[in-house]
Amino acid sequence: MAETWRGIYPITSFVLEALGRKRDARSDGTLSSEEQTLLKAVEFWAAAAHGTLREHLRPDVREQLTEARRAFSALGAVRVVSLLRVALEELADGPMRQSETAVIEQLDERLARTDDNIEDLIARYAGAIEHPTESAAAQ
Repeated sequence: MAETWRGIYPITSFVLEALGRKRDARSDGTLSSEEQTLLKAVEFWAAAAHGTLREHLRPDVREQLTEARRAFSALGAVRVVSLLRVALEELADGPMRQSETAVIEQLDERLARTDDNIEDLIARYAGAIEHPTESAAAQ
């Protein structure tokens, strides 16, 4: 099996740093809802890329997966949204429930093989929230 490259591309790193600086520079530390959505997706994607997804999702794995699912849905990452839905189903109470560790490990492997071009979706979403009137005119 071929080794899958793990890491984040410059756009993901740039957006992560820029939103972190913007949040830290504000006296109340708040971001717009669109910026929060983008930050949630970028933090999740960076954690997955760096092999720290388990740490990123804890202590409340279900809540973090639900928030990530909302964020990736806003970005249009349909395959990632599907993977997150499956992970949430695998954590659901019932006879087929799996351990958090097993679910996170499987999710991490599946994310590494997703066909969604996350970096492109991040760049598009960031551009859309930076210049909302231009993006509305383009549609």
